Amino acid sequence: MIRRILYLLLVTVILGGLAGAIAFYAFDFKPKMLAEVIMGAPRPAETVSAEPARTDSWQPQISGIGTLTAFQGIDITPQVGGIVTELNFESGQDVSKGDLLVKLDTETEEADIRSIEAELANNASELQRREGLVKKGIVAITELDALKTRKRVLQATLDRRKAEVAQKFIYAPWDGRVGLKEIALGSYLAPGQKIVWLQKIDPIYVDFTVTEADFGRIGLGQKVTASFNAYPGESFTGKIATTDARVSDTSRMITVRAEIANPDKKLVPGMYASVLVDSGEPEQVVTVPQTAVTYSLYGDNVFVVVPARQADPKAKEDELAIERRFVKTGQVRDGRVAIESGLKPGDRVVTAGHNKIDQGSKVVIDNSIALKLQDTSTIQ
Repeated sequence: MIRRILYLLLVTVILGGLAGAIAFYAFDFKPKMLAEVIMGAPRPAETVSAEPARTDSWQPQISGIGTLTAFQGIDITPQVGGIVTELNFESGQDVSKGDLLVKLDTETEEADIRSIEAELANNASELQRREGLVKKGIVAITELDALKTRKRVLQATLDRRKAEVAQKFIYAPWDGRVGLKEIALGSYLAPGQKIVWLQKIDPIYVDFTVTEADFGRIGLGQKVTASFNAYPGESFTGKIATTDARVSDTSRMITVRAEIANPDKKLVPGMYASVLVDSGEPEQVVTVPQTAVTYSLYGDNVFVVVPARQADPKAKEDELAIERRFVKTGQVRDGRVAIESGLKPGDRVVTAGHNKIDQGSKVVIDNSIALKLQDTSTIQ
């Protein structure tokens, strides 16, 4: 009986140990072994697009944001008050120098002129009679002097009334374009009240600011290229006309004024302009696509495609790998970034697929997945 019990216990222990060994193999040893095999296996190569850095000839430029200003611009206002009897322009109309824009009523002044002219005629007749009597010694010469003084006063009054009449005819002082009219026929105009804004916009000025450092590179006559949100893809050229006489105390910037031809009058005062000033001779710079550069607080960097053997001597001869390289970036122009240091012409940089790779990643190049550059030239 005891022997049976011992056999039963022995069999139980053997079966339990076997079951434990099987469970250990299935649930601990085997998963770890598979994980080690999988982790130790080489990662598959990731697909990226790449493009070699190249040397471009770039014209050094100074950039700025500016505002268009009329070549000449004034508010048309009357010197004297009166009722509007003629309104000879429409809003937004082009006018020429000397065009009559507004006429005010002149009935009162014209009546005064007729009265003064009648007095002058009477004075002339009286003066003629008195001159004859003075020669005969019948009338004192003081009476003749009084008549002459009266004539001069009447003439001065007549000239003044005629000048007042002339002030009620309001003409365009130069060729230009009027804005929105702010009066109507029959309305009363007070002296100094705005009638309309007259602007000469061909040529037109663009005023923009530059830093003190860039101001030393600004010179009269330099070429300026301006672009506007209203005309995407189109640029307008001009030249530096003048600069302000001092630097702003608040912004530490100085205002520069450029002159742009505007024969079609497509540009109007108040528009924002993105301005580029050509400064100096063209320079040779290393450039890469804008999509190749990763910007960060720790430094700008690019992923460079290199032979995998540089990091792994066991790699196949045609295998490629990634090397993260920090670079110093310069200007951005037409979707390309100037690289001042960190790259040389011919270095292949990744332009798409950055999120799948890191230092040492194996890659294959497929430029059909290259990103399309988005237009980021909108002025804010």
